[in-house]
Amino acid sequence: MDPPDSASRVFCSRILSMVNADDVSAIILAQKNMLDRFEKTNEMLLNFNNLSSARLQQMNERFLHHTRTLVEMKRDLDSIFRRIRTLKGKLARQHPEAFSRKCHPELLHPTCGLCTLRCPCPQPRAGFWNAPHGLTPGPGPEALTTGCS
Repeated sequence: MDPPDSASRVFCSRILSMVNADDVSAIILAQKNMLDRFEKTNEMLLNFNNLSSARLQQMNERFLHHTRTLVEMKRDLDSIFRRIRTLKGKLARQHPEAFSRKCHPELLHPTCGLCTLRCPCPQPRAGFWNAPHGLTPGPGPEALTTGCS
């Protein structure tokens, strides 16, 4: 055992005399406050993660449902367009005079399917260039003056 005035005891007592007890208690109190705040923050983050996980699950289910709906709609539209092409081919074979003059697809009237240059519908002649997006691929307004090919 060390004698009462050993070097290690003297060193420890001098170190302890250099530290202010009020400062140490203030540091401990600050650390406890920070620990409380971190625990509250951790709890809030856990709640947020749980809610986010539940919401992600809901959105994933909705996304899968909408994806299935879109795939089904695409399949239906493909079938419809295939039938339209078949009917159009049959009509072209039965009435070749109606299909003798070709028109650019963008000049076709949306209601009757005829060229907008010779369309009997009362709606104004409009092409793709008059669409709200303002893009101008294909024939421009000059195609109205050149007519169908």
